[in-house]
Order: sequence, then C-alpha cells, then structure tokens
Amino acid sequence: MSAPRDCSALLAALSALAELRAATVLRYRDGGAERIWSTHPAVFAAEGFKRFDEAPTMRRVRDGGRPVLTEGRAALQAGFADWQAILERGADAILNLPVRDPAGRCLGQVNLMGRYGGFPADVIARLQSTADAHADCFLPPEPQETPPCA
Repeated sequence: MSAPRDCSALLAALSALAELRAATVLRYRDGGAERIWSTHPAVFAAEGFKRFDEAPTMRRVRDGGRPVLTEGRAALQAGFADWQAILERGADAILNLPVRDPAGRCLGQVNLMGRYGGFPADVIARLQSTADAHADCFLPPEPQETPPCA
C-alpha cells in the first residue's frame, strides 16, 4: 500500500463543475482498487483495498470504461453497502468516473456524491475530461502494467 495522495487539486477542479457532497478516489490494481483519497476519511475510507467482486459498480466502471450514474434512495440502497452514510452527507446520487491516462489506460476511478439531477450529460462529460486531466493523481508510486479501458 502506498502513502495517501493529496487529490485536493482534482477535487477543486471537479467541484467547480458540480455541487459535490463527498468524493473518494481509487487506483486500480490486483483484482480491485486501492483507496487513495477521500473528502471524508472518517466516513468513506481513504486507505485500504476494495475487491471488484465486492463492488459491482466499481467493476462496471472499470470494465466499461464509462461513467456510471446512480440516482435516488432506492438505487443507492440496491447498489451501495454504505448507502446510509451517503444519504447522511446530503447526497442522493453517485457518479463513478473512470480515470484514463493520455494513452487510454484506466488508472482508477473517482466517485462523486451529489444531488439527484446534479449530473446531467453535459456536466458528466466535463467532469470526465477534468478527471482524465488529473490522471497523475492515480499513478502508482512504482511503474506497473495498467490495462486499457474497454
């Protein structure tokens, strides 16, 4: 496990585009993702490892290489084990964005928690571009092979 990253520049850039209640950052590796940053580490872990087989939405984002938007209490309950903590932050929507480097490799994802209706298609496109522009936040401390997005 590497040292925690400071992804505050990434968050500032994303927050300029959408109202965010919380965010987490994960770097893909070894059958899952390493948690590398969180706006609320006491609630949403900023370290540790999350396996793809335990996180179907995370897997869909990685496998599809496209954002996944989940909106509404019922959808959050069905898709996220920590749905109550999400709602307690005043969020009822999550946008999971894959993050790609300039070569198109999926390095990880950023999970943005906001309000229902707060992530229209044009905003998602700008958030995706901004997240990709901050791909350096997702680079591992040591070189490793990273698969391309689907």
